[in-house]
Amino acid sequence: MLTDRQASLLPRIYDAAVAENLWPSALDAAAEAAQSKTAALLALDNLGLPFAIAEGSSMLKPEDLKYYQDNLIHHEEEAWRYIQTTRAGTMVLDEDIWPNTREVEERPDNKWMMEKWGVLRRAAVRLNDSPGWTDSLTFQYDASIRSVPPATVKLALALVPHVAKVVELHRTFSILRSRYHAVLNALDRVKIGVCITSHYGDVIVANSEAQRIFALADGLALGMDKRFLCADSDASNALALAIRDSIFTVNGSGDTHETLVAVRRRSGVHPFLVEVAPLSDSASELEKYLKGAIVFIVDPENPRPFSVENVARCFPLSQAEVLVCALLVQGLTDAEIATQRSVSVETVRTQVKSIYRKTNTSRRAELIRLTLSITPPIEQP
Repeated sequence: MLTDRQASLLPRIYDAAVAENLWPSALDAAAEAAQSKTAALLALDNLGLPFAIAEGSSMLKPEDLKYYQDNLIHHEEEAWRYIQTTRAGTMVLDEDIWPNTREVEERPDNKWMMEKWGVLRRAAVRLNDSPGWTDSLTFQYDASIRSVPPATVKLALALVPHVAKVVELHRTFSILRSRYHAVLNALDRVKIGVCITSHYGDVIVANSEAQRIFALADGLALGMDKRFLCADSDASNALALAIRDSIFTVNGSGDTHETLVAVRRRSGVHPFLVEVAPLSDSASELEKYLKGAIVFIVDPENPRPFSVENVARCFPLSQAEVLVCALLVQGLTDAEIATQRSVSVETVRTQVKSIYRKTNTSRRAELIRLTLSITPPIEQP
C-alpha cells in the first residue's frame, strides 16, 4: 500500500510511459518515494524489437552513466545474473550478494559511486517476469546508510507494480514510435482495440480495431457520452471503476496500476478481454496535458493479432505445442484443434496442459495476454 506522499509522486512516474525524455524525472520521483538518494532503470529487449532503457535519476548525468557502463558495470555482472533468477517483485540487497562490507567499499565501482554521487548501499528488483524483455530497477542509498532498513525496502516494493506497468507501456510506445512518426495516428496500426480516455473518463481516441469491436454490437459499445457501455451491467460498472481508479492514480490520489475485465458477449462466444491502465502524456505526443487511462480490448474471435512465434522463442515448447498454442489463442476448442490436427482430443488436452505449465499460465485469457505482451500487435509499415 502506498503512502499519500508516494501516491502524489505517481503522476511523474506515469509521465514516462509515452515520453522517454521524462525518465530522469520519473526516477527522481521513484527515489523520493523509496527514500533513496538516486534510482536507475535498465531494460533490454530479448527479441530484437526496438526497445531499451538505460536511465537514471537527474543526479546521474548521462556522461557519468556512460562512463560507468563502459568501464565499471562489469563488477555488477554477478548481481545482474542473480537478480534475473528471482521472481519479479523480489527485492535484492547488495549485502545479500556481497556480505563483506569492507570488500564492497573498496571495489572500484563502489569507490567511484561514493566519490561521484555519495552513494554506496543498493537494492535492486526485477520488475517484470515477461521473457520478452529483461529489466531491473535499482535504488542507491546515501553512503551514510550502512544497511537498508526493512521499512525502506517495503516503501520501495510498493512502487514496483507501477514502474513495471510504465515499462511495459513504454515498450509498446517505443515500438510504435520506431515504426511511425506520429504515435497518435499510428494507433490504427495496433491490431487490438486501443482507446484513450480523458481525465473525465470519456473516450477521446479509439483506434480502428476498437471501432470495429463497437460496431459488432456484441456486448461492448460506446454510449452517447463516449463512455463504455456493456450489455452486462456488472462489466460496465467494473470498467467505469477501473478507468476512475486509473485516473486517480495518474493524478496522484490512487494506487491502481492495471485492471483486467472480461466482458461477456451477447453472441455467447469468448468474452472480450479488457485491460485498463493509467496513462499520462506531459510531452503532448497523444493529447496535450493528458492524464487519463489507456484501454486495450482483445477480441479472441479475431485471431489476426496473435503471433506465437516469439512465445515459442521464449519458452521450451515442442513443435507440436507451438502449433497447438497458435490454434489455442485463436479461440479453437480442444475438439476443434484435435480435428484440425488429426489427433485425439486427449492428446490435445495433454499438450494444452503442457503449454500452460511451460508458460506459467492457467487459462486461454492469460495465454493471450502473455502472447500480446511479448509481441505487441503492431503492423509493419
